Amino acid sequence: MNQNTIEEILESFAIKGKVTEAKPFGSGHINDTFKITTEEANGTAHQYTLQRINHAVFRQPQQVMDNIERTLAHLNSKKDQFPGVKVLNLVHTKEGRNCIRTFAGKWWRVYDFIDDVESYDNVRDADVVYEAARGFAQFQNMMADLPAPRLYETIPYFHCTPMRYATLEEAAFLDLRDRLNEVAPEMDFVRNRKHLVAHLLNRYLRGQIPERITHNDTKINNALFDPTTKKCVAVVDLDTIMPGLALYDFGDMCRTTCNTADESEPDTDSVQFDIKMFEAAVTGYLDTARFLTQAEIQELAFSAWLLPFMIGIRFLTDYLQGDTYFKTHYPKQNLDRCRTQFKLAERIENCREEMQAIVQRAAKATGHA
Repeated sequence: MNQNTIEEILESFAIKGKVTEAKPFGSGHINDTFKITTEEANGTAHQYTLQRINHAVFRQPQQVMDNIERTLAHLNSKKDQFPGVKVLNLVHTKEGRNCIRTFAGKWWRVYDFIDDVESYDNVRDADVVYEAARGFAQFQNMMADLPAPRLYETIPYFHCTPMRYATLEEAAFLDLRDRLNEVAPEMDFVRNRKHLVAHLLNRYLRGQIPERITHNDTKINNALFDPTTKKCVAVVDLDTIMPGLALYDFGDMCRTTCNTADESEPDTDSVQFDIKMFEAAVTGYLDTARFLTQAEIQELAFSAWLLPFMIGIRFLTDYLQGDTYFKTHYPKQNLDRCRTQFKLAERIENCREEMQAIVQRAAKATGHA
């Protein structure tokens, strides 16, 4: 996208100054993101984040933005209770709206750019993992008392593993790209574990695990850190904030912090589950998440297995469907991603007892037991 087009989009927003630089930013799989620099006539510079909301993924972009606006207003109202926390700030349009839809049918939004922070795509430092876990738990603490009404469920059944499994089987049955024979081992891996896909959902339906307001995309790079103190100071990428289970957030955080390999690693032998990172995640989370029930704590280790398994199913489904959901940068990247997630899930299966013991020790040490 050229700068002239970006400037035309930004004309609708109440930004300060004129655009001097616009460049792609971030490593997300879904939306298109640009870092914008502007300058006023007096030389004052400003930075913004411009994002195109992928409306093929988020079918109700206005609901996404209304969720985000309510979330940010609530977080900002509580900042004084949580010193050091930074909260995203939406830049509204000149008419006061939280986003625009162009004549081409594309949806755009603008945030003030959060500076003086750092993020990680991969991390092998237990202190950073502890802080990320603490940061995501604190985010949930801050959102726990959001007043009614219930947030929109912007992607229905987003973390519903039974639905993800059913969608995979449908994709396998249709085999639109003639790829099914290639993924026979991966299909066997899933089918051998299908009895586990509804475990958390069943506990929720029985009233044993409560619904929470959850982030639903707690990758390590959605936590921002103070470069000096190394404290987690902000949680970003709020597109998927909606009702869900706290366990989904914890499990997804473990998926990206406890894997020793890159998400697209083609050599699955290099995929290991780092139990020390898991211990750091559990400790940071339980140190901070004061809202957890005993049932939720009991399932922390299971959630660390479930999320790689579920995301692996999603990558495999997208591969069978022709790579229409996740951005890919080379052929078969979604298959590599799938195999990495399944190998991680397999590694986790081999240390479940140790993981459960870690959870029990941490729960006792943090006053949850």
